[in-house]
Amino acid sequence: MANTYDFYKPKLESEYPEVDGPVSVVTYVSALDQSYGRYKEKMAKLVKRNQANGHANGHANGHANGVDVQPPFTLDDIDYAVFHAPYGKQVQKGYGRMFYNDFLVNSSAPHFAHIPDHESILSAPYKASLTDKNLEKIFIGASKPTYNKKVAPSMHCSRRCGNMYTASLYGCLASLLSTVEPAELKDKRVSVFAFGSGYASSFFSLRVKGDTSEIKEKMDLLNRLKSIKVVPCQEYVDALAVGYILFAKSMHFTDLQMCSLIAPREEPQCLGLYP
Repeated sequence: MANTYDFYKPKLESEYPEVDGPVSVVTYVSALDQSYGRYKEKMAKLVKRNQANGHANGHANGHANGVDVQPPFTLDDIDYAVFHAPYGKQVQKGYGRMFYNDFLVNSSAPHFAHIPDHESILSAPYKASLTDKNLEKIFIGASKPTYNKKVAPSMHCSRRCGNMYTASLYGCLASLLSTVEPAELKDKRVSVFAFGSGYASSFFSLRVKGDTSEIKEKMDLLNRLKSIKVVPCQEYVDALAVGYILFAKSMHFTDLQMCSLIAPREEPQCLGLYP
């Protein structure tokens, strides 16, 4: 968590925030670094504690060999990854950044053999790495094969709806549950990165227990996404204009045609942007 002005709302009379795009991208990446790093630290402590308990139990049972040292937590330990998803490219950058973080911990791992110029990457200052486009490109490319399996199934909502802000993370989780067959998803581990500008973030993982068939069936998400009405840009802009009037002027409309631009209902009631 930190104080940043990448995305904030100083004008309460406005529906929209002030956004600094480049700063927001760097903030997202930095937040992911910190959150993923802390998660790795916690997992290392958990493994160490379990090893100590196992070693003590081994002595108690007459076994003095202890337990094998476990490698650090990496993307190899998760089956799927879901992210706060402002847009698809940012998620690709985020997943590539996790790959980069794993590289920093163990650059000699076999799957990093094709990464060019190890020494230069390892010696790069952290601050410079946040905006290094070549570094970003290298690790997006390196992570692409596993991205398609671990991340792409969660991106349906994001691709169809765009940035849903807080809801984007859970749209990704819903997409994953709707895309991967329940039998395949059972007992799988999913990493979760939550982020909010300003900023606060968290990283955790969950394991799917039981059958997700009922969730998938009742959401019917993929069919619902397909049924979304696509309208011309001008109609969308007109809807935004109506929303602005409702927000800024606190007016009530009875014009059903204007109301329908925002959210058609059997009995429209335009009392706000989301009636």
